[in-house]
Amino acid sequence: RRGDANLDGRVDISDGIATLLALFGGGDALGCEDGADSNDSGAIDLSDAVFTFGFLFSGGTSPPPPGPTICGADPTPDGLGCADQSPCR
Repeated sequence: RRGDANLDGRVDISDGIATLLALFGGGDALGCEDGADSNDSGAIDLSDAVFTFGFLFSGGTSPPPPGPTICGADPTPDGLGCADQSPCR
């Protein structure tokens, strides 16, 4: 699920926080970079957390395919991957 940075099966405020912690707070590494790349830019950065919060709280655009509610592979070729290969919940 694009936007599910903490791999808990849903997209919520904890995903934006997980992204910020991974980037700036010495948090755990992201188990699925493709999922954390909320804006599908091909990089994990501050804009991913901002995009997630905008989607959740400001009526912003939904994360691109596979989106926040559908399990699936990232259709965009980039250097990101998924270390966590557990089945999508």
